[in-house]
Amino acid sequence: MASRPLRDSDVRQAAYRRLLTHAQACPDTLVIDELGLDHGSCRIDIAVINGHIRGVEIKAEADTLDRLPRQVAAYGEVVDKALLIVDPKHLAAAMTLVPDWWGVMVAERGTTQGVKFRRVRAERANKGIDPLVLARLLWRPEAQDILRSLGVPERDLRAPREELYQRLVCLMPLRKLSGAVRAALKSRTTWRDQQPLS
Repeated sequence: MASRPLRDSDVRQAAYRRLLTHAQACPDTLVIDELGLDHGSCRIDIAVINGHIRGVEIKAEADTLDRLPRQVAAYGEVVDKALLIVDPKHLAAAMTLVPDWWGVMVAERGTTQGVKFRRVRAERANKGIDPLVLARLLWRPEAQDILRSLGVPERDLRAPREELYQRLVCLMPLRKLSGAVRAALKSRTTWRDQQPLS
């Protein structure tokens, strides 16, 4: 009997069970589905936020790679590391689309109908983060709080959101900004209610 193709949900659940168990167990780590980038124009399938931001993108058998170039560009502006989990049929084409700092894994049906992961390439650090796009992950009150802590006067905090982001980029080196963004994301209570799909 032919096994049915692996769906995104199969691969995602297996990734939570097998690849992300340590991250989920760590109290200082936030693992969330569908993190919007650049005000929601693109989404990270699974984001892991701790000492860095890691994005996991899943391309199951039924998916196409049409959106992958745009996703690669969007991830590249924000994440420290990225992992593509791909169906074997997409592997060759995907390898031509993702930069060499992306890790690549193949997800296929195992002998017992479970999902089997095979590492093709390890993740490396992304050197191309755009500080302004990273700052846009912040909600307006979060950006105001950080600027307030840097001594920016209250009247300046009423500026349009984009100006607040630009001010953050001017005042903070990337490493500090990245730490502040991760801390803000991890302290959002709204996400704590969303249990991952494990």
